[in-house]
Amino acid sequence: MAAVLVLAVVAAVLLAWQQPWRADAPADDPVAIPRDASSRLTSQLRDLSGAASEQDFVTAAGDLPAGREFAQRTWRSMQAVAAPGTTFRYVGGGEVADRADGSAAATVEVAWKASQASGLDPAVTHRSTVELRVAPQRDGSLSIVGRGRATSSVPVWLLGAVTLDTGGGRTVLRIDGGDDSLPVDDMVTRARDVVERTVPGVTGDLTIISPRTQAQMAAVVGQGEDAVAQIAAVTTGIDGDTSAADAVVVLNPAVFATMDRRAAQIVLTHEATHVLTSAVGTTAVNWVVEGFADYVALQDDPAPLSVSAGQVLTRVRAGIVPEALPSDTDFGSTQHGLGAVYESAWMIFRMLGEQHPQEGVVGFYRDVLGGESVERALRSSFGLTVDELTADWRAYLTKSASTVS
Repeated sequence: MAAVLVLAVVAAVLLAWQQPWRADAPADDPVAIPRDASSRLTSQLRDLSGAASEQDFVTAAGDLPAGREFAQRTWRSMQAVAAPGTTFRYVGGGEVADRADGSAAATVEVAWKASQASGLDPAVTHRSTVELRVAPQRDGSLSIVGRGRATSSVPVWLLGAVTLDTGGGRTVLRIDGGDDSLPVDDMVTRARDVVERTVPGVTGDLTIISPRTQAQMAAVVGQGEDAVAQIAAVTTGIDGDTSAADAVVVLNPAVFATMDRRAAQIVLTHEATHVLTSAVGTTAVNWVVEGFADYVALQDDPAPLSVSAGQVLTRVRAGIVPEALPSDTDFGSTQHGLGAVYESAWMIFRMLGEQHPQEGVVGFYRDVLGGESVERALRSSFGLTVDELTADWRAYLTKSASTVS
């Protein structure tokens, strides 16, 4: 008899622990998802869309403690970056509990525009499909208690507490405090200065998104964590759309935070070059886009070639000299030897910069970015053919490899 009583008490404690938002509900009185969950969620999401104040938004999200906390954080983050008019539309789900805590997954389409102060393009409408966790309340209604897995890129304001630091043509958008291992604000300012000095006439804002975790970074760009595991930062559209006009730099704290100040600055300046020269969404070949970005980022780098081009030069010393200029497929983020590919592209521009005035190098890059073929741009800027450039570059790599230890 005593054993039975102990088991009953343990079961009741476990049930209460598994349903933290139901601390006030008796363990023997489970709360079920209502039969009309879909219609309730449709109405609830319509109320979220029409909320004119934080209180309205919190009320629409539901009365469970986890729901109130989620709604307060989400509302405040929306106010930081989103213009009024964000909409939530019910797509499906939320009708059957799929976790031991009694919650369910509901699929929701979100549409929003950025505010003028966000550093993002306020003219672009962002759309994404997200999963929200909903839990039943004792009065038969539902409470939105959190975000579930992503089926596409997730709005930054749904990922955590958002703060902005703006000024001087740059914006740093932090999620849950962002990566605080390095002085990102100062580094972004320096990155912009270097790009402006190297490429006269660049305009536009430079926006950096600094998430707290790699999972948040992956959600911003709409990729799995495995796909971004090697990437310190990426330049992309805010919805992960590489053709978008509102390009931003998204940091990956799992990689960026492990870098020393020099390496991290090179990464930021490289990505800033992509943004400020409007390289996102162009059809320009990768070796031009990536090689030029490193040409800018390494302008004032005091490190010897054994550091800045150590991987490719080690291969050249071993007799592995590239036969052709880097192809677009060579730049795949999971390719073995990716560092050597980037270094080899930079060495093309380093060579051109030593042999020709900087304005000629910049002009070549701008011509290719503007749609000119590499062959025509090479002839126009340097009087070279692709074959001649390739031969010169291979010789340059071989000579450089012979002069570094």
